[in-house]
Amino acid sequence: MAKAAKTGANENTRAAQARPGRARARVSGDAPAPAKPRAAAKPKAARPKVAKEPKAALPLQREQEQPQPPQSSEPPSAGLPALHEELARLLAACTTLSNARMHLAEVERLAAQAPDDKTVRIALLQVKERTGLSTGLLAQWADLLRDCPDDLVVARHYATRLLKERRVDEAMALADSHFPDQPDDPRKVLTRAEFLSDIKAHDASDALFRRVIAEHDRRDLRVAFAKRLAKRGMVADAIQVIEPVAHELAPESKGEQLVAKIIDDYTFYRRFESAADLTGQDIKIVAMRQAILRFRERVVSPPPRGKPASVALVTGSLGPGGAERQLTRLAVHLQRLAAESAEVAEACENAAGRDVRAVEVLVKQHSDPARVDRPQRLDFFLGMLLDADVKVSEINAMPAISAAHQEIHDADLLRMLGNLPPQVHYGVTRLAPYLRERAFDVVSLWQDGTCLFGALAALLAGVPTIHLVFRGLPPNIRQERNRPEYAVFYRAIAEVPGIEFVSNSMTGAREYAQWLGLPLERFRILYNGVPEMNTLASEQDEHKWTTFVERTSDATETIGGVFRLEPDKRPLLWIKLAHRYLKRRPLARFVIVGDGRFSEEAEALATELGIAGRLLLVGLSSHVGFWYSKMDVKVLLSRHEGLPNVLIEAQLLGICTVSTPAGGAGECFIDGVTGHLLACAENPDLNDACEKIEHLVLNAQADSTVRERATQRATELFSVEAMLETFMGLCRRDEPVDESPRHVEQLETLVMN
Repeated sequence: MAKAAKTGANENTRAAQARPGRARARVSGDAPAPAKPRAAAKPKAARPKVAKEPKAALPLQREQEQPQPPQSSEPPSAGLPALHEELARLLAACTTLSNARMHLAEVERLAAQAPDDKTVRIALLQVKERTGLSTGLLAQWADLLRDCPDDLVVARHYATRLLKERRVDEAMALADSHFPDQPDDPRKVLTRAEFLSDIKAHDASDALFRRVIAEHDRRDLRVAFAKRLAKRGMVADAIQVIEPVAHELAPESKGEQLVAKIIDDYTFYRRFESAADLTGQDIKIVAMRQAILRFRERVVSPPPRGKPASVALVTGSLGPGGAERQLTRLAVHLQRLAAESAEVAEACENAAGRDVRAVEVLVKQHSDPARVDRPQRLDFFLGMLLDADVKVSEINAMPAISAAHQEIHDADLLRMLGNLPPQVHYGVTRLAPYLRERAFDVVSLWQDGTCLFGALAALLAGVPTIHLVFRGLPPNIRQERNRPEYAVFYRAIAEVPGIEFVSNSMTGAREYAQWLGLPLERFRILYNGVPEMNTLASEQDEHKWTTFVERTSDATETIGGVFRLEPDKRPLLWIKLAHRYLKRRPLARFVIVGDGRFSEEAEALATELGIAGRLLLVGLSSHVGFWYSKMDVKVLLSRHEGLPNVLIEAQLLGICTVSTPAGGAGECFIDGVTGHLLACAENPDLNDACEKIEHLVLNAQADSTVRERATQRATELFSVEAMLETFMGLCRRDEPVDESPRHVEQLETLVMN
């Protein structure tokens, strides 16, 4: 693997150039007698409603087929009613993102005939919502609500858009202004409760429903509440709500059909879960758990010795994140190994020892433009993969095939697969058929969201080895990223053979193990692989540094930072630290490399504190190694991290580091020798930080071996060669988990020393 480091040396520059009639049911007791299991449906050809999609996802190198839009219809001649009818027809056809985009131009053409009509404006915005292209939608809904302030339908749509953009407080304020709580009017209480349910304020909504039912126990209130609970999958709770009025519902009425459906679902899942476990539980999560547990007894044979593996690396996007960078780097080097092995095999017939036969990257999406809630590029590393001849397939472009039309013969499993959470259902219908067709030996799923949609799909496809790769701390610590499915999902899949839990830091592994109640020995550590860095500069960077040196020619030390100027990295706190350190060491100077939303604020704060002359804000640079080489100490004050590459990069070049204990930061250096770990990530002590920075500066200036030790340790743990060796061991399953309790102790010893 001697070529590994060279391949990754110019990643920053290359990535920047990326290419763009049933019997009536009665409620009584715990549940009716269990229904007979449904027979598995015979596979039959799927019939898309609007446009045929390709039978399989094509590689990016080939041109994919696109659905053709329908012939433009003539403008309605009967006025607004006909226009409304035509828009309603097109809206009904926009059942998928691709269909919505296909019809958008036609909808916009029709809407231009009556641009001020409320119904027309609503229909146009609804179609735009379904395209996923959200830029400007919030302002357009706000304009419509301003023009129609009393229209509750518009208010609901506006609140939903607020929720999608995570502006929850504004959505709740809208509830108070348009749907005020009026306890004496059950009709208005019901309207408010339903609105709160729409914006996912379920606790407040449920409390309102229960209160109005307690005060005005009417059948319509119970049916409305049960309907909302059933929509959320809370079938046990829905039964309790609807039971007192179930006998009053007319045969074949919607209410009676709702009761029959609720009882049918409840009866089925009571075969697998206790009544207590179903109460307060989303049946979709129960279905996911039970579907996974169907694979507890699967037999996974060890991979044949000497047989090369086909590997799929799966991710949500190829955006400019640390996880995406590592996955791309791994894919590029695996492709190199595959090419080299193929040459050896061709030269030596029956040659053994080939580790990799093929590698493919499966990405959920990379071609969609940025959105308000996701402004970053999704294809940042795409060019690097294509340049290395890595096959890349987009999961969104794969045809959706229902479980009933896949090769699944377990009737109970089929029913469970029809009730999954949306993200898991996405993987079952799109990814599972492709994995089954490609017959990968290893599927490596990177980050929590990808694990959630990809793991069950890989099980259904019969993949023998499945990696769940964690790139930071678990979702229970970062609540904004948590989902109710995660804990249930991970605990269930831990019982399935062939599953490997992989973390990029010992800190992350410990946190996941504690959260899930799993032994730490279940986790393997796959450290980031960081290539050797050169210290060459661009002409622009050299000019910036030379000018700064002339301005600060009296400097005794240079303290640096390499990070995005974003809230989690706390650039303003970093500048306050620089201000405080100057009081201690007045001849120090400071360099920050990176850009972000806080660029202007950072410059303004430096000016306000009077340290602008001692601080260089470099901005973005593709020659980070050059800037590291100018630092005596590198400082990171992040609130959250996975395994910070910037600390590893600094150590590789012999630069001492000071960091908050965010994520696996403490594993990137030897605390007290080649770096210092601060006591708190949430509220770091700046005086303590200043003291530790000064200690490292003086120590490194007095003892050159400190730099050598930093480089040596970083090379041992974080080289690309080490990453490749560890990953291939995971693919071969060299050391079964239940026989490897000592690997944790060994790794901890290496990290500490």
